[in-house]
Amino acid sequence: MLPKLSLLDELKKGGFEASLMTTYNAYLPFYEEVVLRRLVNAGVRHNVLMMDAQQYAVSLASHPPRLAGRHYTLVPLKVPGAFHPKLIFLAGKHKGLVLVGSHNMTLAGFGFNRELTNVVRIEGGQDSAGIALAQDVWEEVDHWLARFTQGVPGHAREMVLKVRELAPWLQGMAASSSEVGLLAGRPGAPPLWDQFLSSVEGPVSQVAIAGAFFDRQLRFVDQVNEDLAPQTFAVAVDPRTVEIPPAARSLTNVALVNANQLGADEKEEPSARYLHAKGIMVRTEGGEVVFASGSANPSAPAWLASEKVGNVELMIVRRGTDAEAAAQALGLTEIPALPLLSEDDWADIAANVRSENESPPHHRVGLAVVEDDQVSFDAGLLEGHLQPTFSLCNADGVFIDVSGNLVRGDHFAVISFPPSALAQAAVLEVRNRGELVLRLLLHHARVIEEQARTGTQRRFREALASLASDSPNIEAVLDYVHKIVTAKDGSKMPGALRHGEKTAGADDNTAIPETLAIDVSQIKRHKSRSRLLHSGDLTYLLDALIFGLRLPEEKVAEGADHLGRSEEEQIGAEDDEESVTLRTRAQQQDELLRVCHEKVRTIVSRMIAQLDAFSSGTESLASVTMRLLAVLAVLRELRRCDGRVQWVEKGKTTVLLEQRLRLLEGIMLTLFERSRHEADASLLNLYPLGEEFEDSHDVARLKGLILWLAWDCGLTLDLQKPFNEDREALQRRLKRNAMVLALAQMVRTDELVIDEARESIGSLTVSELDWLLDIQKLAEQCATLRADTMKLQPGDGAEPGDIAFHRKRENWDLRVVASNDGHWVYLIRLGKDVQPRVFKSDLLAVARLNEQSVG
Repeated sequence: MLPKLSLLDELKKGGFEASLMTTYNAYLPFYEEVVLRRLVNAGVRHNVLMMDAQQYAVSLASHPPRLAGRHYTLVPLKVPGAFHPKLIFLAGKHKGLVLVGSHNMTLAGFGFNRELTNVVRIEGGQDSAGIALAQDVWEEVDHWLARFTQGVPGHAREMVLKVRELAPWLQGMAASSSEVGLLAGRPGAPPLWDQFLSSVEGPVSQVAIAGAFFDRQLRFVDQVNEDLAPQTFAVAVDPRTVEIPPAARSLTNVALVNANQLGADEKEEPSARYLHAKGIMVRTEGGEVVFASGSANPSAPAWLASEKVGNVELMIVRRGTDAEAAAQALGLTEIPALPLLSEDDWADIAANVRSENESPPHHRVGLAVVEDDQVSFDAGLLEGHLQPTFSLCNADGVFIDVSGNLVRGDHFAVISFPPSALAQAAVLEVRNRGELVLRLLLHHARVIEEQARTGTQRRFREALASLASDSPNIEAVLDYVHKIVTAKDGSKMPGALRHGEKTAGADDNTAIPETLAIDVSQIKRHKSRSRLLHSGDLTYLLDALIFGLRLPEEKVAEGADHLGRSEEEQIGAEDDEESVTLRTRAQQQDELLRVCHEKVRTIVSRMIAQLDAFSSGTESLASVTMRLLAVLAVLRELRRCDGRVQWVEKGKTTVLLEQRLRLLEGIMLTLFERSRHEADASLLNLYPLGEEFEDSHDVARLKGLILWLAWDCGLTLDLQKPFNEDREALQRRLKRNAMVLALAQMVRTDELVIDEARESIGSLTVSELDWLLDIQKLAEQCATLRADTMKLQPGDGAEPGDIAFHRKRENWDLRVVASNDGHWVYLIRLGKDVQPRVFKSDLLAVARLNEQSVG
């Protein structure tokens, strides 16, 4: 016999950060109180359980979960058959564990039944065969999410995929083993039986099958007999528990044997434990053994799934010496020698009545996502219910006395509740005219997300939060950003979504909201925007810095001293005894700022080097864009500390002006000017990179942050020509005006860009928002003038500082006139050490701006 395996003991071993488990049915209190507790105690923070949708409905009605949606993600899968795989996948940074077997998520499945489970341990990135099998498992998970999760919120699907992200060794190519492989059955895939047959070569001498459930027509047994025509064919069953039709007695060339000793301990003969193991062994006339075990019962729904109907199953198939050793150790090679079923055995079988599972409730069930003060779920679940009412329940089933307001969308519905009520809610119940029609388990998005953070992400979040404390961890924050900026291959940064790809599980016709904190009534008014990044450490950094995870602002009163005392409180204060402490604190603050300035200088230098690499063609705009977004986001967060936290004295700054100016100039002279090839992309023309990139959230946020940096550097449109302005000073002024004009064209009418800039600038000082309004006015004026160039002045009358329009090119970037010799007009080009662009004057029209027109 193979050594007995304790699944719970396997779960206690350390080195894992996430788990994914699948089951047909589940006793959820057992999972929560035993399995989940073992996982958490072993350091496994992010946990996912997937189960059959019908059994999910039964569980919610009979033994509802208490911790689902907060401490783990519970996902139902609706299959035209049964979702039946039994999988445990543990993910760690350097190791993994894959278990494929017959065990359900029940106390019996984990401890009492006679179960059969395959264990694949993966140690490091060199275990090619184990990694290949794990990759095959995840290919199936992707299929499940894509095909069988209708109505499941996108966030829950993302949390399933998060498990894979916590196993970096899954990336890359891996060579599979010729002796061990995965068999995966599902509707639409090749039947499990066809997959198994591909491993069998030559005439068959022996077949042995063990299982607990057979289809009523014995189609699978007949198929095996027909396809393999074995010399001996034995089917092992436990007569006290097996469910097999009486017609099995008359099967031709099939011996049914008593397996009440199969898998039993020496002291329990015959075994009193339920035989739930499933397996099939084939021996060819050449002596080769093929052995498969896992979740599939010897039934047609499991092994003979069609294009439209069948179970989802997982099996491990073994070939050659490994297969024979495993089959022999498990006792399958001895099945033909077991005693035939007696008349008493057949009497026991006849008395076995199928233990009908509890009937699912009449109302619908599903998942809803909670974020802030809103609950979101698939609007299709409300179909046919015109006047629904909504109520919340806690984990004990006690109603919470609040009411919600519904907003229907095309694909999802959003209900607003008080945040205090949602904080304690576990279930949303929907009634139509008093009758319960829908019960939704609440999936608390932000709580689950925090559990899914990598160690790096958690350390970054802690360091980021420390910026508002007296002991900021500046080095950790800036070192992390530095690693992103200096990544060798920006095109392969974690989580990057390339143009044309789709995330697994995304419905072509259903837009999953990026965040649930939205006004559904605005859906049709705004263009749908995607995220360029969907996962990974870089995504988390950007989310932490940009999408609402703001640091608490510690406001310091005007005239406050190092201790935060107001001017009144300082009067008459005895500070002599504290002078040494104050000097020490001042020294610490000076050291913090010195480190901050040094790190910022390095990051800015590295970012400028990346911009230069883009300019020379060795880096893509896509990779530079994401890096720049991270850098600007962290610089803005540092600037928010100025004058608001104790470690930055009034009058001092975390980011020196010279570094802000260096970065701004690097951006303006690199990303706004296309090369000689008009098809090249720039921030003014992103069309060559595709609509998904051009209209993404991330690019819009980047534009808003560039506006913030320009404001923070004091960049303004200067139309007043100083007295005695020399040529060099004129060109500097015109170059700055050209930068402002480029920013205005970048803005156009994009509300998200404006919102990001407004929030960034307004978070420092509301009074400075006039600068942003001037940029918007310039953008609107340029759009108006571009619409009718016939009303503009001719190009031969152009003067330095005018804005030039091309008469024949619609999407031509507007430029500032540098000079005019009557026949040729020279235009400012935003680039490093580049010559002006030259056009014949008759191709251009110009507009002359003044302070009143844009102020």
